[in-house]
Amino acid sequence: MEVANTMMGQAKVDETLLADAAYLPGQVANLTRGASVMAQTNEILERIDDMLLREGTDKAEIILANIWLSDLASFEEMNRAWDAWMPDSGTPRRATFEDKNLPPMCAIRIDVAASRKSGAGQI
Repeated sequence: MEVANTMMGQAKVDETLLADAAYLPGQVANLTRGASVMAQTNEILERIDDMLLREGTDKAEIILANIWLSDLASFEEMNRAWDAWMPDSGTPRRATFEDKNLPPMCAIRIDVAASRKSGAGQI
């Protein structure tokens, strides 16, 4: 299996591409840091849309999502943003955890893995 990493200039790798999948780990808010969980979630989901599109796939192809919240009490707020974002075709397997060690002013972190569409963005 061939693996390629992109956006290596940052402290962590933002995307890991496999021949048939794209993995986007560690997505946290930048512009809305310190704002509501809803605002941070929407920023992250918009970025995930852009990253998936660039890699030849989209949110309908997400097969797994892990979400970390700084406070599980904000689950419903995050979930409203997530449900509004997901296509009608259904939601992928998703787990949500509490993480009190997220970066300062970050209420949420999202990792996703998505299948690449056949023939799209081959390495």
